[in-house]
Amino acid sequence: MVLLPTRGHGPLTLAPNVEVERLGFGTWAWGNKLLWGYDEAADPVLEAAFRRAVAGAPLVDRRRFFFDTGDSYGTGAREGRAESLLGRFRREARARRRVAIGTKLAVYPWRLRGEDFEDACRASLRRMGESRMELVQAHWSAANFQPWQEPALWDGLARCYEAGLAGAVGTSNFGPKQLRKANAHWASRGVPHSANQAQLHVQLSLLSTLPLESGLLEASSELGVTPIGYSPLALGLLSGKYDADSVPAGPPRVLFRQLAPGLAPLL
Repeated sequence: MVLLPTRGHGPLTLAPNVEVERLGFGTWAWGNKLLWGYDEAADPVLEAAFRRAVAGAPLVDRRRFFFDTGDSYGTGAREGRAESLLGRFRREARARRRVAIGTKLAVYPWRLRGEDFEDACRASLRRMGESRMELVQAHWSAANFQPWQEPALWDGLARCYEAGLAGAVGTSNFGPKQLRKANAHWASRGVPHSANQAQLHVQLSLLSTLPLESGLLEASSELGVTPIGYSPLALGLLSGKYDADSVPAGPPRVLFRQLAPGLAPLL
């Protein structure tokens, strides 16, 4: 689940001529067996959740329901599974007019040219069975890992827009400095920079204050970029489902056990 936090009411502009509801739907767990214990037998449950979400999307005012995904969502042989499922669900529900999709391209170290990111975008579209998506984003910044990769990343996403593969470009997990640099590059090419996805939980002052402290929201506002907050319930920690005696199995267990005892006053 993703939250699109802004002032005021009504729909938000995700890309030119694309308005979405404020509450969106994330697909990180789809295909991810390592972290979330994904099992293909549960696909009908995922599809039912998709259909229920889409059923609430109005057909008036051209508003759509936003689904967030990524080409790295899915582990091992299932990499890209989330995109495949999302595309299939949208086709089978005949919900193209009701759904807007934004995918995130992983900044893998072997993607060194702009063409590599354009090719990755085309692969995402093939998995979804589409010729165009509403939003394509960089999943993370290369600044701290391979700074020399940044120009290729910015160029690659611009290519996606210029080739008509996406209606707008965006960034995910970028700080304010890198956000401004990417925005300047895209602005110089007339590419609309729509969204910066950061860990902007609704409980910002409680569990995740870095986006506020870093000036990210101020930079987003200054540049006219829509902030998208993911994991608004902190991976489920703030849902009321877990406590110190009840935590999920798998890798998240260690983190949840550390944080669960301090959650009681917040719930």
